[in-house]
This record gives sequence, structure tokens and C-alpha cells, in this order.
Amino acid sequence: MILDRFYTNKFDNEVVLKIGDKNISYAELKQYVSFQIEAFKQEKANSVVLFGDNSFEFVVNFFSALFSQKEIYLLTDKNRLSMLKFDYFLPRTPQKGQVIEFEEIDIEETKINFFTSGSTSTPKVITKNFFNLLEEAKAISNQFVFSNNINFYSTTIMSHMFGLTFHFMLPLYLGCVICTEKVEFPEQMENKENYILISSPSFLEKMYKYEIHFPSSPKRIITAGDKLKENVCEFFNKKSDIIEIYGSTETGVIAFKNNTKNFKKFDMVSISQDENNCIVVKSKFFMEEEVKMEDVIEQISDEEFTLKGRNDRLVKIKEKRISLVELEAKLKEHSSVNDCYCFKFGEVLACMVSTNDINLNEKILKEHLLKYSEIVPKKWRFLDEIPKTDTGKIDKQSIEQIFGMNLSYPFIVSRKIEENRAELELIFRKNSNFFQGHFSVMPILPGVVQLFYANYFAKKIFKIEIPCDEAKRVKFTNIIKADDKITLVLNKKEKGIEYIYMVNDKSYSSGIFVL
Repeated sequence: MILDRFYTNKFDNEVVLKIGDKNISYAELKQYVSFQIEAFKQEKANSVVLFGDNSFEFVVNFFSALFSQKEIYLLTDKNRLSMLKFDYFLPRTPQKGQVIEFEEIDIEETKINFFTSGSTSTPKVITKNFFNLLEEAKAISNQFVFSNNINFYSTTIMSHMFGLTFHFMLPLYLGCVICTEKVEFPEQMENKENYILISSPSFLEKMYKYEIHFPSSPKRIITAGDKLKENVCEFFNKKSDIIEIYGSTETGVIAFKNNTKNFKKFDMVSISQDENNCIVVKSKFFMEEEVKMEDVIEQISDEEFTLKGRNDRLVKIKEKRISLVELEAKLKEHSSVNDCYCFKFGEVLACMVSTNDINLNEKILKEHLLKYSEIVPKKWRFLDEIPKTDTGKIDKQSIEQIFGMNLSYPFIVSRKIEENRAELELIFRKNSNFFQGHFSVMPILPGVVQLFYANYFAKKIFKIEIPCDEAKRVKFTNIIKADDKITLVLNKKEKGIEYIYMVNDKSYSSGIFVL
């Protein structure tokens, strides 16, 4: 068992973590955890909040919370701190201390709380205990063959259920090494061998889209959060074994696919259907007797099933019930639609479309949909890709933000994103609202719009807050006309983010956002 490694010196020389090229043994981990336990015990609050952006600190603080008998709350977004209505504390940076004698704890009495948005985007708390997590890791390890000398890397964070299960609990249960450096770019895997990658479909889809290969391919890729497209799966299956996981924060893992059409349930899970054909799950991976989900399934056998869509994606528009799943399926039949997402925005139907076709517009798609439905979306946005979270799920917050903007959204032709640099090919289309009256003979892009979108994309890509009014050395050197293809280059520096709009080597405008 995982905690046994703290109760004895038997495993002290084993490597448990890697920080870059540095190995951390259980003996060293105990030193960090011992120091944090003493610090945690001095805190009056019984609840500790952990984030997953630093995997090394997360591992230390998670065990420190368990042994100091603190209730754990896991957040994926620091902005969610404001919704916590109880006393809590945030851990300080771990240091090494004198190793203490670790007291045995009742793992069924521990409390680990997750937040999930669900289909309503309203956060709710899902409480589990360490026994639930341990049983889940056991089930996964029994299902697949893992070598004990393999390293685990991840593109996601540990404070999310998927990351906690596969990048934290599973390697610890197997006695494998957790590599704490988050994989942001494929180039980081240069010279890496014998490793498993935990990743989201959105990360893999971007690699497929731009035909980017890992310098050293992982032995196995484990992914979850959204359906992995067939062509993406084929792209990676040439060099890596891909496992798709189906589950939720409430249930933990339920089933998996490994180059198969149907999902197969894990051995320690039982499934059934309710009166709406929605899946009902029983397992030791959660505290409730059973969990009823909104996913509609077709049960092939006691072991296998296919996903048919979500029961909660039915909305009422003009007194008519519309299936958003069916509407999206019809839209995807259009040759220019790569992907789409429909939702109710206020009282109207809205649709975001992923396309590479600059000429595709709402009129074309409305005519296409009217063959099948009298209700069609009223609001439309066209992007190169549907925004998704780090865990691969639809980023509803970002989508609603885009639809709520007063400015028309530019068409993104392509994007290339590195750690401290990004290049986006943009087209500000002639029918954009900011061209109206600016000017009728030859529409040109207003400087304030250039500044806004440079700031907007910098914040989105580098995930930092940048005041728009803190722009310095702003220069407008050439006119950007409607329908021009122009490249926005963003460079993240120590004290600011430099931006420049350019075509080839010619600058059109530039400036610096001060951090």
C-alpha cells in the first residue's frame, strides 16, 4: 500500500519523484512531508486547499495533509477560492525537516474534496476518501500490464480527478516514478524513454492538427475528458498504445477503450441503465451506494457499452425541445465544419464552429440546418478550434466569454504556441462590427481593436492577467485592412509581453504590456 512506504525505512532508497533531472527518494520525500506536517498542525483551520500547478509541492502537501488529518480541498483554478465559505489555509513552500515517526491513519476517515462544474456550470463538491482512491488505483493496475521501471509524465494537473488518479495515485500504487515537470510542449520529451503520458484529447488534437510528433514516443498514452477523434487516435497509435478512459469526478473511472469501438468496464465496476437509458454506476471508487449519470448508453453486454450522448443536452427554444447532440451531428455533416458546440445563450440558441474555411458563414450553415430543423442557432462564432480546458473538456466559460464580447471575433487561420512565444495568423473579416464606419471606402482595423486582441490572446495563451492600459511603446506603422491575413507575434519577457502585428518581416503595429 502507498502509505506503507512512510511507516518503514524499507523503501527509503527508492526514487519516487523526478524534478527535471533530479531524483527524489522516499527518504527525501519524508523529510519534506515531516516539515509540512509540523507546519500544518500549527494551523487553526482544519481545511487545506491544494492546487496542482506544481506537482512536487502537490505530492508533499497531499501526504502532509493526510498525516496531519486535515480535510483536503482540490482546486484547479485559484479564482475559485472566493467561493469557499469556510476557514482554510494555503500551504507554504515545503522545506526539509527532521523525519518524524508517521502515525497510521484510518484511510476511510480521510476527506478529499473535488469541485466539478457538471452540465450546469455550477460548481459542486464531490467528497471521497483515500480508500476510494486506493481501490481505483488497484483496479487500474489490475486491468493493464505496467512495468515497474516506467516513468509517468502528464500534460494535466494533479488537482483534477484525472490527473490525481493517473499521475499521482496509479504510479505511487505501482511503485513507479512521477515526473513532476508538466508537459506543455512535445519538445520536452526529447531523449525521454520508457514513459507513459497522461494527456487530454485537446492536447493530442493540437499535435495531430499541426502534425507534431514526440521526439521520443511514449509507450502508452492515457487520455480522458472528451471523445478522442478516430483520425487523432490513428495518428498516435502508429507509435504508442492509446487507452481512452471514461469516467467522471463523481464516479472515478468506469470503463476504457483500447483500439475498440465499445467501452469495456473495469472489473471492480458494475453498470446498469435507468428508465432513460442513462448509466448507473456502482463501485468502491466513491462513497455513495450508486451514482446516476446523464450519459445515455447502449449496453452491448454486462461488460461493454457505447455512449450515445447526454440526456441533459435537451433545451427548450420557442416551446420546442431541441437535442443539441443531434443538432451538432447535423452540422458536422457539412464538409467545412471540423467541430461545433451548441448551447443556450440567454434565451437563444448559440453555436461555435471550428473550421478552416474562411468563407464559411452563418447563412450557409442556417440553410444547411433548415433541411432538418426549424429551430437553428441565432448567434454564431467561427474559430479554428473549440476552446477546451487543460483536461480536455469543453471550456464553457471561455465560450460564453467570446459570445458575450461586443467585438467581432477574428478568424484564426493557424496558431503556433511555445513556452514564451506564440504566433497567430489572423484575419479580421470585413463584416466585423468594428469596421462599420471605419471607413466605408476602405475599411481599416482600428488601433484600439489591435490593442484589445493582442492583450486578449496574451492573457489566454500565457494564462496571466495583463492590464490593457499598461501598454507601453505602442506604435502603428502600417494600415491593417479588412480581410488581410496578418500574424500576431507574442513574446513573453521577464517584465512584460511584447506584441507585434506583421506580414513576413514587415511590422504593422507593436507594443509592450507591462506585467
